[in-house]
Amino acid sequence: MKISTDDMEKYKYDTSKINWEPFITPGCFYKLLHVDVKSGIADMLVKFAPNSECMHHRHAATTTTLVLEGELIVREQIDGKEVLKPKPAGSYSIGGVGEVHIEGSGDKEAIIFFSMRTNSDVIYELLNPDLSIKRAITVADFEQDWIDKWPEEAVA
Repeated sequence: MKISTDDMEKYKYDTSKINWEPFITPGCFYKLLHVDVKSGIADMLVKFAPNSECMHHRHAATTTTLVLEGELIVREQIDGKEVLKPKPAGSYSIGGVGEVHIEGSGDKEAIIFFSMRTNSDVIYELLNPDLSIKRAITVADFEQDWIDKWPEEAVA
């Protein structure tokens, strides 16, 4: 069965209508979609303004990434060197545990779906410029954000 362009537009996820909230660094915004503390799950959308990025962080959870719009630029730390990994719209990846990197956008706005799964409460660790731990971010932190910022959507 072939789907028409008009039908595809009806089912397109309209990111312009999302209630974005600021997220950690300038030019970075997020929208929590689902949080389950007992299961160690946090799903969210992240929007990067053109040429913006988050801070260094280390993943403690398995993270599934799907680039919905724009291009995700990952600046990963591997063996003391920075490696650039551009991911265009449509890119899908899974992994993340132990990765140290900064994520951001290229010249255009980028919107990314992140699905994070952990066996502990820790999702990732925010890092200082010297890559020492600044603060752990937990599933419980995301649950509190969900309740505080999107109370009508947070489910008990």
